[in-house]
Parts: sequence; structure tokens; C-alpha cells
Amino acid sequence: MGLADVPGSLVLDVLNDHFSMGPEDAEGYFAPSDKYDLKLLVPAGQEATTPGVHAVWEWAIRCELPYAVLWDESGNAQTVDVLGNVENPDSDIHVTGDLFKAMVDRLGEAENPMLMVLSTDGQLDPSTAEAAANALRAGIPCHDLSRALLEVTWRHLPDHEPPQEEPELETEAGGQMALAVPDGAPSVTLSPGEAAAVGQSLSDAEAFVEHLYGALLPQVEELRRHLIHGRSLLAPRPAAAETEDAEPKKTRLEIFNPESGLWEPAGRGRPPKGAQKRRVPA
Repeated sequence: MGLADVPGSLVLDVLNDHFSMGPEDAEGYFAPSDKYDLKLLVPAGQEATTPGVHAVWEWAIRCELPYAVLWDESGNAQTVDVLGNVENPDSDIHVTGDLFKAMVDRLGEAENPMLMVLSTDGQLDPSTAEAAANALRAGIPCHDLSRALLEVTWRHLPDHEPPQEEPELETEAGGQMALAVPDGAPSVTLSPGEAAAVGQSLSDAEAFVEHLYGALLPQVEELRRHLIHGRSLLAPRPAAAETEDAEPKKTRLEIFNPESGLWEPAGRGRPPKGAQKRRVPA
């Protein structure tokens, strides 16, 4: 989920590799995974069915994966695709007023859940960031598909407070922070010179950490973007159809309808077994 876009080639490359999907057949469908039993939960709505979400749904169709839909009763052209291809509309489409909350709630009921989000240059839109924070609080792992399934942690959610699991910090004179001293710990007395030396050492260490964080973190994110872009360029693409004069041309699949005696455009999903098929210029 997320309002960001993501290249379809990156989706195929990353998800096929991560979930160990099988090879692609002549019709563009991928063999099942030999490691994972997958089912998707797809958000659908005017704002929710973004090109990135639609690209993930297309991957699921090409892998013939079962999926359910969370729908806020709004829609766009891509929402129609998602709603129209569920196996059982009565049981696979769930209407909700809050897609982001419902997504985390339903994932929390799953045996081995994972929340996939889409970011733009490493930044999540506010609603998706809220969903990611709620997922982390519920113990649901969260991964950013835009960054090749990078694990999302609290450092990626600067506007959200993580659960307080570590010892609380105490504020000392001058605004300095220190860990609270446990009850019963032995006291230590330092001379003025020793105290000054320890204080200087801590200040130097803090300055070094700040330098690393400020200087290296932006470079890490930039390098990550370059790596993802490179992987998307190397991702396999379906071979283009060729005409008699060897010039590539877009085609579409048609299926013969024996009842009408006509060739009709194929819908999404695998054609019926034994159906007569042909490709014609789009």
C-alpha cells in the first residue's frame, strides 16, 4: 500500500526473487513458488489503487495467486481491474471506511503476515507511514517495495513514536541525557580531572556519531536508489511480438467463443483450458 509509484519491472524482479516464484511460461504466467504459500490483501479505492498497487496486483495475476480486497467503495479505472478479478466477490471483497487501519487489523489475524509499502525517495505518505507504525507496534514486519523490500524500522518513521522498551533517559544539568541509575548500583566518585576526562570522551563520541549520521546516511540512501534503478533496468521483460517484416508491434490475445462463433478479447487471468487462442494486432 502507498501513494507512490513503482516500475512494473522492479515489482516482477524483486517479488519473483524474494518469494522464489517459478519460471515464466510462453503466455507470461509464472510457475508457483516451491517455498511459500501466498495470498495477497490488496487495498482498492480512488486514492488507494495507485499505479504501484496495480503493478503488484498484476504480478499476483501473472503468478495466479489468490487475493482478497479491502475496498472503501470509491474507485478509478484500476480499481475496476482489482475488484473484477477476485475468485469470489462475496467472500473476497471487504468494504471498510478506513483502508489503512483495516489492512493492519486483518494482517494481525494472519499466520505469517507482511505489510508491503511504497515510498517515494524513501519517504512514505502520512497515511502509509501511520499504517507502517501500527504494523510495527503489532509485531507485523513491514518492507518497502520501492527500495527492493528494505525492512522499514522506526528510523524510517521519524514522525512516529516507537514503544518505550528501553530504560528511560534522565535529563541532567545543561540538558544532557543519561540512563537512569538502577537501584542498588554501587556509587563511583571521580576527581575533578577524571570527571572532565570522562565528559570530554563522551562529547567526542557523541560528535563522532553525529558526524557519521549526518555525512553517511544521505549517501547510503542515494546509493540504494542507484542500486534499485540498476536492478529495474536488468529485470526481464516479455519479448515483443514481431510481424512478418520483423518490426515489433503491440498485440492482444483473443479467444474463440464456440457459442457465438466469434473471436473475442481475452480478459485478465489464464484463458480456459483447451480454448482456441490467437494474437492479433492491438
